[in-house]
Amino acid sequence: MALTVVMILLSVVSQTLVNMPPATVALALSSESDKVALLALKKKLTNGVPNSLPSWNHSLHFCEWQGVRCSHRHMRVSLLHLENQNWNGTLGPSLGNLTFLRSLILSNINLGGEIPTQIGRLKRLQVLDLSHNNLNGQIPIHLTNCSKLEVINLLYNKLTGKVPSWFGLGSMTRLNKLLLGANDLVGTIPPSLGNLSSLQNITLARNHLAGSIPHVLGRLSNLKDLNLGLNNLSGVVPDSLYNLSNIQVLVLGVNQLSGTFPSKMQLAFPNLRAFFVGRNQFSGTFPSSISNLTGLQAFDISSNGFSGPIPPTLGNLNKLKMFSVSDNSFGSGRAQDLDFLSSLTNCTQLNILLLDWNEFGGVLPDLIGNFSTHLTWLSMEFNQISGMIPEGIGQLIVLTDFIMGDNYLEGTIPDSIGRLKNLVRLVLQENKLSGNIPTAIGNLTMLSELYLHTNRFVGGIPLSLKYCTRMQSFGVSTNNLSGDIPNQTFGNLEDLINLDLSNNSFTGSIPLEFGNLKHLSVLYLNENKLSGEIPQELGACSALTELDLESVE
Repeated sequence: MALTVVMILLSVVSQTLVNMPPATVALALSSESDKVALLALKKKLTNGVPNSLPSWNHSLHFCEWQGVRCSHRHMRVSLLHLENQNWNGTLGPSLGNLTFLRSLILSNINLGGEIPTQIGRLKRLQVLDLSHNNLNGQIPIHLTNCSKLEVINLLYNKLTGKVPSWFGLGSMTRLNKLLLGANDLVGTIPPSLGNLSSLQNITLARNHLAGSIPHVLGRLSNLKDLNLGLNNLSGVVPDSLYNLSNIQVLVLGVNQLSGTFPSKMQLAFPNLRAFFVGRNQFSGTFPSSISNLTGLQAFDISSNGFSGPIPPTLGNLNKLKMFSVSDNSFGSGRAQDLDFLSSLTNCTQLNILLLDWNEFGGVLPDLIGNFSTHLTWLSMEFNQISGMIPEGIGQLIVLTDFIMGDNYLEGTIPDSIGRLKNLVRLVLQENKLSGNIPTAIGNLTMLSELYLHTNRFVGGIPLSLKYCTRMQSFGVSTNNLSGDIPNQTFGNLEDLINLDLSNNSFTGSIPLEFGNLKHLSVLYLNENKLSGEIPQELGACSALTELDLESVE
């Protein structure tokens, strides 16, 4: 009986197909193959995680499934877009059966394994985005079959091998984005990339690439973003790159590149928005022509061998948000070294200003209070800057990091510092500051790190410090502080990890409340005038790894 029913059903289906036009039959069968391919792909992608892709069931047409879009004409899968899942699956070979696919976006779904060779069957594919996964193995040569590809995004995976030279050997003439950064690629940058004339974005950063930058990249006249940072590249920047007048973002930082930059940067890169070449071996003077790059938003030449003055002509950069010249040899230790700061007050969007580890001299000017109200990070440590901290510092109300250590600053910390309610790091160590630690410090309730060591402060630790409940590191060693260590103040700072009160003249006993500091790792109380027994409560500081109580009587 059961066999009879099956035979009847087969007969009906066969008759239905016979009565259909041939094209309709082919379409129905092809559509069904897409459904089968998707279900097989789901099994691999989700790795059996319960309740994954619940809409992928037989009660809905597969074109209505989550992340699936179909072409109106053929009702074939043209887009598959799934992201931000923790499936821990792989890409199955059934992917290659979705032959009408134009856009494949499977980003941040914890994919592992290799990219299947069957991906080469997707000859209509235009967008491939498998970024932010754990894919390994080499980039399959079968991608050369996908001649319509415009975007390849494989960022943040664990891909190995070399950057394929076949990318630029004929088939991928439409490719405009090649994003291979943050993988484990080795070898050199293949010169054949210079043949991809449609390229607008090349990202090879955060790999292990060595050798020089191929001069043929200068052929890529449409290139807007070039990111080769965090590799092991060496040699000089080829002159041909300065022909790329459409470049907007140039990232070469953290390599071993050397040489100088052209004096007329505004002619080479008139559309430049971001320039990152920090942590290399570049030398020469400051490229003053950047003053004419009015679209510049980020400028980083830190940790190189630049020297000389900074020109006072940066005020035209009204879109500038980041300016970093840290760790060079700028300045001469003379009074006029900081004259350029006046022009930076015109940069009303400035967010980050890093001038540390140079040879800047002169007095810290009052005009720093006129910096952008967007300024969050101001670092000028390890220079030869003198004078007092201006009262106007209190106007930088969104400042999170004020770092002025290892200079020649003198005078007191102004009470206006208490207006910086967003301050997280205050670093003033190794100066000649004096007077009392201001009570206004207690207003800085976001403060995590406060370093005042090796100055000339007197008096005691302000009781208001107890309101800085997010404090993790507090250092006031090598000053002239005295009096008792306030009990309740430190007992309230339960997030403290590092506490250094050494080399002062504190008296009295060690506070019992130190026992509340469960995260305390370093405690230095040596070279004071403390007395009494060491409290047993310190035994509750289970994270303590360094303890110096020398000279406690």
